[in-house]
Amino acid sequence: MNTAPAQRDRVANAGILSLAAMRIGIGALAWVRPDTASALFGFGRPDGQARYLWRLFGVRDVVVGLGTVTSSGSRRRTWARVGLACDVADGAAGALGRGEVKPLSAAAMVGVPAAAVAFGAWALRPGR
Repeated sequence: MNTAPAQRDRVANAGILSLAAMRIGIGALAWVRPDTASALFGFGRPDGQARYLWRLFGVRDVVVGLGTVTSSGSRRRTWARVGLACDVADGAAGALGRGEVKPLSAAAMVGVPAAAVAFGAWALRPGR
């Protein structure tokens, strides 16, 4: 009996849940403490408009993360695909803005979503 596919499925599901938990955590932080979230990405102290935008990002990530962890089966995979789409868009936004920020911030703006896209795409690959 080959248990390798079942093991890969468990790892993929655990990864999807881990990404969702991280999404909930950073989203909640961005909502509650946008100054701290901004600092994590190497940005300066946000003004009122930037705090508002951090909170928009934060609520989106909390909702997508909660949708993922509270669902199962094909619905969980749908929520994970929504998260993947958000990560792709976040990475594209980071790439577009990378020349306007410090190198550390640019690395975070592109690298963080790129890592999430790579793992999310692996976990959601066909045959799962």
